[in-house]
Amino acid sequence: MQSPFPYLLEEFVIVNAPMDRVERVMTEQALMERWMSPAVQFAPLDGWSFATGARWRLRLTGVGPLLEAGYIVVERRPGLILWAFDGFWEGFDAWQWLLWQDRTDQTLIHNRIEYRLKIPGLDIIWPLTIAPFMKLDAQTQMKRLQQVCESAH
Repeated sequence: MQSPFPYLLEEFVIVNAPMDRVERVMTEQALMERWMSPAVQFAPLDGWSFATGARWRLRLTGVGPLLEAGYIVVERRPGLILWAFDGFWEGFDAWQWLLWQDRTDQTLIHNRIEYRLKIPGLDIIWPLTIAPFMKLDAQTQMKRLQQVCESAH
């Protein structure tokens, strides 16, 4: 069965940090702000919360409200935050972290975004402009995430 989302962005990183530290880095505001991409403004609408139903707003910086989307946490448990989003794009954004090869001192972090664009014509320029930038930005963000996980105590 074909996915209803034609676009996929997926990144992985292995960090030298236990899962409880990664959990903190993924959810505590001061730590999260150290690794989040400066290319996006990601703001809570209900206070800093990752509980199921928590609402957030994402806006790509530099383009104003044109490329904005509402995010809602649809599933949350230790090692997982699953968002659904709707706006200029629609889809799911999953952050998952789990033990790497049964080692308690290493964690695999996986981010998977499946989406479709909702602005007519945007899909014509997206693959040659914004999509490559998003891929590079996601890779850079994962490196920052690794550094924060490995240095946070």
